[in-house]
Amino acid sequence: MNLRELLQGIAKEVIGDQRMSDEDFEKIYYEIEQKIDDEPPPKFAFMGKTGVGKSSTLNALFNAGLDISHTEACTQEARGVEINLSELSGAKGSLVVYDMPGLGESRAKQAQHLAIYDKILREVDVALWILDAHDREMESVQRNLEDSLQDMNPKLIKRMVIALNKVDLIHPMDWHPYANMPSEEQEENIKRRIYDVTRKVREVIPDWNGKIIGYSADRRYNLPQLFATMLDAVPIKRQWVMASRKAIADFLEFVHPSLLPPDRVPVQSSRKTIRKPKMSELVASMPPEEFARRSANKDEFLRWLKQHGE
Repeated sequence: MNLRELLQGIAKEVIGDQRMSDEDFEKIYYEIEQKIDDEPPPKFAFMGKTGVGKSSTLNALFNAGLDISHTEACTQEARGVEINLSELSGAKGSLVVYDMPGLGESRAKQAQHLAIYDKILREVDVALWILDAHDREMESVQRNLEDSLQDMNPKLIKRMVIALNKVDLIHPMDWHPYANMPSEEQEENIKRRIYDVTRKVREVIPDWNGKIIGYSADRRYNLPQLFATMLDAVPIKRQWVMASRKAIADFLEFVHPSLLPPDRVPVQSSRKTIRKPKMSELVASMPPEEFARRSANKDEFLRWLKQHGE
């Protein structure tokens, strides 16, 4: 439902069968639209230990073009990246994501980085704590949450999103490359890891009520679900701003033209021979609900993928 339809519904509830003049309606519509445009964009903080893939996640979600270093920590300050939603899905507005410096790089850097966290966490709407899914060390995470971050913004930390990156590396690492999804055994181990992280977070923050989601930035697995979880964590008082922006989770730039509705297929693509989509493209284009339904039976799902993809 768009803003105009929403406003028409509210007007009908308030004034019943009485008709609002077109002039009055357009005036109210314009004022509300201006309010949305003037509202500061939602802000998100990507935080966690050094090397867990914060910048990689930001790049995978939004093609932000941040430097990635595999030999040393490269984020030494909070880098705010403004994402223009129209570049992703034609939705109006923007959002801001802060790529936070990694905690635990060194004793010399820790105090400096915590000072940056203290400043940014007081400004953002959502905190996303990124973990390396196959690294079981949690003591330093618990220590940072309990001793430092919780005091900076208790309400924010209480509902922070926990994101488990690199789930494709969880034992036994027998990922289905064509379907771009974990094997049955790997999926069970991912669930156990999620349970373990949830338990250990609640050891230091008993009232934590945020969500936890597994994904892979490198394989672009579960990225739409990750983004939807981020948006759902925006506080209720800011949800009305997000209502007109939430279409971003489509990630249509990764969808093959043969899978798009006719009105969304680019004109130039209709002149080309449309190849059969790859199985990984079929999976990437599925809504979360359809993916959950089809993947419930792995053998049937793989047969369906081989039938419809290549």
